[in-house]
Order: sequence, then C-alpha cells, then structure tokens
Amino acid sequence: MKYLAAEVVQKIQNAIAQLEQEGFLPKGFIVTPEVERPTNPDFGDFSCNYAMKCAQQIKKPPLATARATAEVLAKDQDFFASVTAIKPGFINIKLSPRVLREECRKIRQSGERYGTTDAGRSRRLLLEFVSANPTGPLNIVSARAAAVGDAVANILQSQGVEVSREYYINDAGRQARLLGESMYARLEQQAGRDYPVPAGGYEKDYVQEVAVASANALKNRLAKAVAEQAIDLHKHFGVEAMVERHKISLEKYGVVFDNWFSELSLHAEKKIEAAVADLRARGFVFERDNAVWFASTRFGDDKDRVLKKADGDWAYLAADIAYHRDKFERGFTELVDLWGPDHHGYIARLRAALQALGHAPESFTVHIVQQVNLMEHGNPISMSKRGEGRLLEMDDLLEDVGRDVTRFFFLMRATSAHLDFDLDLARKHSEDNPVYYVQYAYARICSILKKAQAEGLALPSLEQDAWGDQPEREELALVRELVAYPDMLENCTRALEPHGLTFALRDVATSFHRFYTICRVVDPAEPERSRARLALVDAARVVIQNGLTLLGIQAPESM
Repeated sequence: MKYLAAEVVQKIQNAIAQLEQEGFLPKGFIVTPEVERPTNPDFGDFSCNYAMKCAQQIKKPPLATARATAEVLAKDQDFFASVTAIKPGFINIKLSPRVLREECRKIRQSGERYGTTDAGRSRRLLLEFVSANPTGPLNIVSARAAAVGDAVANILQSQGVEVSREYYINDAGRQARLLGESMYARLEQQAGRDYPVPAGGYEKDYVQEVAVASANALKNRLAKAVAEQAIDLHKHFGVEAMVERHKISLEKYGVVFDNWFSELSLHAEKKIEAAVADLRARGFVFERDNAVWFASTRFGDDKDRVLKKADGDWAYLAADIAYHRDKFERGFTELVDLWGPDHHGYIARLRAALQALGHAPESFTVHIVQQVNLMEHGNPISMSKRGEGRLLEMDDLLEDVGRDVTRFFFLMRATSAHLDFDLDLARKHSEDNPVYYVQYAYARICSILKKAQAEGLALPSLEQDAWGDQPEREELALVRELVAYPDMLENCTRALEPHGLTFALRDVATSFHRFYTICRVVDPAEPERSRARLALVDAARVVIQNGLTLLGIQAPESM
C-alpha cells in the first residue's frame, strides 16, 4: 500500500519535473525530496526542505525555488488544502479533507494490515538480544532489552523484513564456572563444612535452591566425583536450570526466541579455530609475546586485539568473532545486536573482524541498551546479583505491575537513554499511567461502537464513511494523528527504535479523548453525522490496536 508521505513525495517530484520542463530548474539535476511532519501542526501535515538542500547545485535562492514548487503543487486543490513557502525555503503542506477522509477509509479497509509494507522483503536479519549470563534469574536490565528487542522485531516484520530472534547462551565463560563453584560451596556449607563462596561468586538464595536440585538429580554421579568434577557437573546443571528459568520468564513476558545458541557449541564444533584460520588466511592474524593477535587497527580500531592468550585460552573476542561469522554462514544478511552499556567499547573490534572476513560494515549494527534505575518513593532501589543489594528479578516486576505496564514503560525512552522506571506511577490504575491512558482510549472506543450498535447506528460501509463539508477541528486533528502512523513505523524501522510508537499512541489517545469530549458521536437524531464519526472512531480503534500489538501489549475492550 502507498501511504500519504510517499504520495506527497511523488507529487513534489512531479512538480520538480514540471519546473525542469518550464526551464525554471536545470534539467537532470539530482534531488531526492524528503518530507517530514512539522513539530507544530499549524505549519501543516508535511514539510519539505529540498529547495535548501539543492540551492548550491541549481544556483537559485531556496525561497524562490520553494515558492515556484508551492505554486505548482497548490494547483492540485483536490489533494492539497494549502501549500505555502516560508523562509528560508521550507514548503509547508496541508492535505485536503478529502485526502484525509480517503486515508481514514483505507485504515478501516486495511485493518490489522494498516501501516505494514513489504519494503523490507529482501532483508534477512538476525536480531540477538537479552543474552544474559545464565547464572541467575533475569533482572530488570534484561527485561528492558527483552521489551526493546521484541518490539523492534515486530516492527521490522511489519515492514516485510524476515527476522529471527536469537538468545546467545554464555555457557563457556568464567561466570558459568563461578556458578558451579558457588553451588558446590553452598552444598558444602549445608553439610557443615567450612567452604567459602569463591570471590566474585553468587550468594543469593536461588543458588542454594538450584544447588539442592542439582545434588538430588545428580546424586549417583556426584557420589563418585572429586571436587573438580562435582563443580563441573553443578555448573552444567545450574546453567541448564537457569536457561530454562529464563525461557519461562520470557514467555510470561510475551517474548519467544526462535533460537537459543550455546557458546559451548562454538568450542565443541571447532568454530573458533575455523574463524581464526579464516582471518589468518586473509592476512589479518599474527603472533606476538606467545599470543595470537588480530590486526584490528587495519580497520580503524584503536589497537590490535588478542585472540588467543599466552596461556593457550581463547579470548572472548575469538568466540564472538566465530559466533557472528556463524550467523552470516547461516544465510543472514544483516546482524543486529542489543548489548548492555558495559560492552560499548567492544563494538569497533568486532566490526573490524567482520570487515576482515569480507562483510560490509553496515551489515552489523549494535544498539546499546542503557541502564535502568528502578525508582520507588522518589529513591533508587539498589540491585545486585551478588552480595549486597536487593535482587529484583524480571518476574518480581511482572508480578508487581504486570506485563503491559512493564513493557510500555521500558519502551517509552530511546534505547540509548538511561531510564528511570517509576514504580509508583507504574502501579497506578488511572489515566496518569501512560499505558492505561492508551488502553483506556481503546476500551472507550469499543464501548462507543457497542453503544452505537445498541441504538441502531451501525458502522457505515467503507463506501459510505464520509464527513460533511465542514469537519470539526477535532475530527481533523484526530485523523491527522492516525494517518501519521505508517510514516512513524517507517522511522522506527530505519532507526531500530520502538519508542516513537509509544509517543504516537499517546498522541492518538490524546486526540481521541479531546475529539470525544467536543464531538458527540452517538446521536440518533443526526444519524449521518453519527455514522461518519463512528467511521473515524473505528479507524482510531484500528491504529491503536495495531500499535499496541507491535509493542506486545494488550488492547482491552473494557477496563
């Protein structure tokens, strides 16, 4: 489906072509006009600045070019209500009520498909997110990454992109070993022996629980095992138990992964050796100080990086290179990772390795999911997986404020921004709570439609829904918010950021509530006007429902 922004751009291109033919613009000059929605709606539905961008190229004052283009566009009075040029060279565009009315009809006609496209049909993308160490329950930082990753995947899929969600299990590193040692220590302590939890180990109650479960499940094997063997057995059991717990927590959160990839498989299948051999064959590996190095400075990194340490152990980078090489070998053309803030400095070296392996820099994207501060009564809550501090699990948060609130709050800010999660606001079951504000708009819409049906005012057919010649300001304001939805999804897709959708839904809800306050919808004394407004209400229902679905949030018919 061709949405309004694309139609406006096409008309601007046609106007440019006409000005070329008339000799006002030089023939053959290269310009790709773009439109955006002005921050101030009084300026119009769209704004275009192409006249300023190409001023040097065409040797004309931007305002003169903008005025000439506006004059051509304004002749199409069926499509444009007004087209004006303003300093220093903007073209501000207001669409005609007929166009807005037609788009409203398209919304109802398209239903759940409204806002979707097949623009990304050639893209095969692997989205890796959460990937928390399997050494404890998922915490609220992982909950934010899960909400963002799932919403990004939904939005990409709505634009035709083939997306696979993947969770990387860090089951071969030092932290997994520490979990096994911590479990062993807790069992030794339970037996009355003085055996401390290792430095950096895990001391929360869940460690005792999983240790006891491991001891019961592996009783016969542990009876014959020496300490090192027992620690290894506990490690494997503990990791599997934590991964299963992660799966259950994420499913309650509405997040289901297509694949869970084990780091251990990279070692077992010699994929790290294969990746390093590939880099060596391309001339990017060298030896120094008894270690194996990757020449990452040749790709813009600030220093070369160790792949294999002098003691013979692989560095974390080597496993990550092998893992991402494997992603491409599985046929994915784009890789998108969501990482925590402590991994920011790691991006350049991994991108360098993928470039060295022959992959374009733009085929690998990392978004840093910034820290979460959980706030209660105006104060931050201290959280920790080890030692002091309150362990706040994702499950705790879901039980406290619910899945819908949790997801919406985590999606209200850009991924790159720190987020203060206000528990006091999240617990409110009122319009002060932004997710309830949006959901209440949807529930009110459903109530209006039911009331209309009960009073004999059925929704008009798609051919019948039309406003009068003088639609109310609030009607126009609402429909303008609705028709912005497809362009907003395109922007979210381009940026790989879902927070714009939360803002758009709140704007739609605000416009709807204002419209409903001013404009009487169900009025049997004026059936034609009622049916026209019911069509607009139904279009608002479609947009809110579609947006909430992409965010993984329910659209309740009553509240």
